[in-house]
Amino acid sequence: MLQLIKNTELYTPQYEGKKDILIANERIVKIEDEINIIGVDIQIIDGTNTKCIPGIVDRHVHITGGGGEGGFSSSTPEIQISTVVQQGITTVVGLLGTNDLARNTKNLLAKAKSLREEGVNAYILTGGYGYPPNTVTGDVRDDIMFFGEVLGLKLAIEDHRSSYVTKEELKRLAAYVRVSSMLSKKSGFIHLHMGNGQGLYDMIYEIIDETDLPISLFSPTHINRNVRLLDASIEFAKRGGLVDITSNINLMMDGKMLTPSKALVYLLNQGVDINQITISSDANGSMPVFDEGGRFIGLEVAGFEPTLHTLRELVNQEGLPLDKALRPFTINPAKGLGIGHERGVIVENGYADFVLMDEKLNVRDVFVSGTPFVKDYEVIKKGMFE
Repeated sequence: MLQLIKNTELYTPQYEGKKDILIANERIVKIEDEINIIGVDIQIIDGTNTKCIPGIVDRHVHITGGGGEGGFSSSTPEIQISTVVQQGITTVVGLLGTNDLARNTKNLLAKAKSLREEGVNAYILTGGYGYPPNTVTGDVRDDIMFFGEVLGLKLAIEDHRSSYVTKEELKRLAAYVRVSSMLSKKSGFIHLHMGNGQGLYDMIYEIIDETDLPISLFSPTHINRNVRLLDASIEFAKRGGLVDITSNINLMMDGKMLTPSKALVYLLNQGVDINQITISSDANGSMPVFDEGGRFIGLEVAGFEPTLHTLRELVNQEGLPLDKALRPFTINPAKGLGIGHERGVIVENGYADFVLMDEKLNVRDVFVSGTPFVKDYEVIKKGMFE
């Protein structure tokens, strides 16, 4: 099927001006100032007054749910396709949270395969909070080597819910991820859930100094959890590490609320290159609240909505140009995941993953591999049981 989007402002995420985009099946076959086709069956989509951006790549999603800190009834639900695509997200990376006992990596892989069958780009990370890591095969190396959906390893450090791995254990895991990723032509990384611990990046720096393992192998998330961690992440990013801001977290700095957009601008003002920053949602994960004694007192569920809200804030309140603001949501996470040649960009012969946004940056249309999921602000393609 041929589809032709006419007269949209194209961001690849670099701004390219007004363009026409021709789609054949799942690929973009031509991008030109003007494309006119006659004599064949083609669907014309009017892109006037829209901005065409790459589909958002959300690298931290609890696709099978998370939570559990308040008992069995506090486990959060699985994601639904409609809640993903209506926020302009076309690619998700699933992972386990605190509860990697009642939930496991096999469930995670099955859910990713289900999402793929229904048309959404889905990958996963093996592992979780526990050590040894929760895996499909019993070995981190085999999971990464033999499953195309597995892009890396998830691990929690500096958190009272983590397994407190030692430096030698983390070093061994890093080497496993490094080699198995090379053998399977993947970028490979350890996605590090960062807690409120005092050690920050000390263990990682020691490993980097003692070995020839690259800093790119370690990818911390939730870096806007507290001010100490955010400040420590400045050096980590300047040393070449990719740092991930969570769109569902706000923190207080000097008596003022630091939203995710302000946290990103804070990093930029401290000299961090925007290409070293990604933003993810932590959607369907739990947001537990503990009192000063460490006792669980409440829980909320993270949503997908704050991610788009953060993008709008960066443009409308913080004054970032849209092409610059888009990078942490699109090309940066795609490159960090090792799928930057396929997702997070709009290029000829690339996959047709993109979003048409109106002038207020609301999602109007969403395409995943050329298939429309959202049309005129309405979700038109849902999951089987929605």
